[in-house]
Amino acid sequence: MVRKETLNTLPDLVDSGFGRPSPRHGLNLLYWFVTHCLHFSFNNEITVLCSPFRGDYGFRLFHNKEKILPVTNMRYYEVGNLNHYEAKDLPDYVRREYTGNLDDSNTDRIIICITRFSLESLYVTRHKGQWKFNSNQTFCISPELLKTIKSLTRDNFLRQTTSRYITIPESTRETPQRDVPERRPRQTPTMQNSQPSQNCKCCSGWCCCIAVFILMIVISLTIFLLTKYLK
Repeated sequence: MVRKETLNTLPDLVDSGFGRPSPRHGLNLLYWFVTHCLHFSFNNEITVLCSPFRGDYGFRLFHNKEKILPVTNMRYYEVGNLNHYEAKDLPDYVRREYTGNLDDSNTDRIIICITRFSLESLYVTRHKGQWKFNSNQTFCISPELLKTIKSLTRDNFLRQTTSRYITIPESTRETPQRDVPERRPRQTPTMQNSQPSQNCKCCSGWCCCIAVFILMIVISLTIFLLTKYLK
């Protein structure tokens, strides 16, 4: 019996590599289907709101010829072929990067197993070449992970599932900074340091003035005495 690996958390989804990198559309396709086409009831029953039987959004019967999924009496339906006419009803964010060429822009698929409108299981897979599916890249999505995706905004969902694929240009990467010893500012002389020299200059000036003054007195007195004596 075929058993596929079950993805239970967002990190599991990231590790699976499903829907990445661009231009693959699997992550946007999965988010659209979970948030737009599934309803979760209180008794943990998951109802499919769109109609795979009518071919809504490009749904078609999946025959499981390669036996990549468990064999069952219930029917499988696949969606995600952007070349299908009804896929035009998918939102723009799912179809935006589709090139129409044989590249990775149309490689991802969702396969569901339903009874009436009750979801029994959901698988994600990708094409291997133009017609076959890749069994090694086919995974079952658990109800817990479906609920987690349902609770997120699309931006938040993509941020948590594509962050490891975002590359930072060399010009914007931060380079580690070396530890540079802190330079202490040079101390400039303060007014207190220059005060003694200024005081010395002032004292010298006063001494000179006093000496000159005394000399003038002596000269004046000498002249006075000589004048008096000569008379």
